[in-house]
Amino acid sequence: MAWVETIFTLLTAWTAWCALALYKNYREAHNIGLPVVISPVSTLNVLWLLASVSLPVLPLLRLLPENLSRWTRYAYIGWQFDDGYKIHAELGPAFVICSPRTVEIVIADPDTAHSVLIRRKEFIKPPLNYESLNVFGPNLVSAEGETWQRHRKITTSNFNERVSKYVWSEALRQSVDVLNQWARFSESGTSDVAADSAKLALHVLTSAGLGISYSFNNAQEQLVAPHRLSYRDALSVVLRNFILLNAIPRQFMRARFMPKSIRKIGEACEEFELYMIEQIQDAKEQIGQPFEKANILSSLVRASKGAASETRHSKPTEHLREDELLGNLFIYNLAGHESTSNTVATSIAYVAAFPMWQDWVSEEIRSIVAYGTVPAHWDYIEVFPQLKRCLAVMLETLRLHGAVVSLPRTVDKYTTSLRIAGQEYLVPPKTSVSLNFQALQCDPQTWGADALQWRPDRWIQKSADGKEKILEPPEGTFVAFSDGPRVCPGKKFAQVEFAAIMAILFQSHRVRPVLHDKETPKDGQQRLVRMIEDSGVFAITLQMRNPKDVKLAWARSGHK
Repeated sequence: MAWVETIFTLLTAWTAWCALALYKNYREAHNIGLPVVISPVSTLNVLWLLASVSLPVLPLLRLLPENLSRWTRYAYIGWQFDDGYKIHAELGPAFVICSPRTVEIVIADPDTAHSVLIRRKEFIKPPLNYESLNVFGPNLVSAEGETWQRHRKITTSNFNERVSKYVWSEALRQSVDVLNQWARFSESGTSDVAADSAKLALHVLTSAGLGISYSFNNAQEQLVAPHRLSYRDALSVVLRNFILLNAIPRQFMRARFMPKSIRKIGEACEEFELYMIEQIQDAKEQIGQPFEKANILSSLVRASKGAASETRHSKPTEHLREDELLGNLFIYNLAGHESTSNTVATSIAYVAAFPMWQDWVSEEIRSIVAYGTVPAHWDYIEVFPQLKRCLAVMLETLRLHGAVVSLPRTVDKYTTSLRIAGQEYLVPPKTSVSLNFQALQCDPQTWGADALQWRPDRWIQKSADGKEKILEPPEGTFVAFSDGPRVCPGKKFAQVEFAAIMAILFQSHRVRPVLHDKETPKDGQQRLVRMIEDSGVFAITLQMRNPKDVKLAWARSGHK
């Protein structure tokens, strides 16, 4: 039959093309001088992505002899979390993955990683990887070159102490409400800790981002025409469906032929954009007024207007266009919500699995804020800087369970050199460079023989006056907030929010897993550890696959 011959011909041609591309890339990879491993597919191959996600392809391939299935170890998104430092222990601090599509250098050498991150003009962000972040407009994360410099100049000033105080107050308020809700479940416990952590983080973002506050317990909001959704609900739908926003053009989402679920996502996009436009206009009108809000949007609009005024007679493009304001507001929400909510949920699971650290954290909190004091009166300037152990819990969770397990870069137009473990290597243009964050943060040479153990006190040191301080690890060994000129601008925002949440949760309460019949406390704790370890990369961040698997019960500790 003709169609069978056509398919056979196409498959033969495709196989031949893949073989030739693989051969060409292998020669290039071999010339670099690092160990080379071969994969018949790239992790970003669309057909492979669809097949590996929807079908049991990987488990079946792993039934093959080890020399034929070895490539499956690093052929899926998020493999770095599952592998830890193991592949680097075998192949060294850097190796090359060669596929028909790419030559990718994978790096877990701290000095090299730091060098790549500070040499932003030589190692650029791969446009294909980051174009998907421009859903609502260009932004700081996706921009490169002079455009990035303009975005950075205007946006980084938004994360200031004024906003941090706002974040602190709102995180305390939301945490009191969520703790009261969890405590009401008593011995029966709740399986909604991850979902509620996401809601808490969302509420802090809506308040600190736009000055729109919500009650955690969901009082119905009165909508103002022409809106059909609240800002919170629109943002929540947009964030949950980020992948679909890249797969389906927004202009088609509201089409009648689309399923109802897709049309709802399209409606949420329109609502979110409309709210942004309204709030941007309000912020512009409030600049310099006594009632100007202390939130990120106001700071962003003020900084953009200030930059435009400074350069009115030279570079009028120094300000942010409206689509760039929208793009940056969206990326702040996307990055801030995903990373913070997952870190809070995972940290709670860790301290429930290892209860001795609850007492350790609580000891610090009770030494700073007296039992019974109203959280609304906890002064940010006085209290936050002292919460070293609360911050250590966050840092240790990010070390083992960070939002990002690897960071892609691409060598720009010219061959460049990389110094890896004391030796120089020449890297050709357009070569992919992947910084293996997970391996860097699990390296036993840096973090000790217990590098895979969750132990937050490794972050605490004693200063000369006997006070506790946070460890500053060597450059390139802890990169959860990235490093160099492109370090995460929301780092302080996230730390303030997390510390406030921990202070509320563990000042006078404890959490434990709800046990099954005939289960010991140790069995329940091991179930929690397995739940944490069963994580993967979804959308853009690492998160637990089944966070509802273990119920958690909250109760007062009895300490006063």
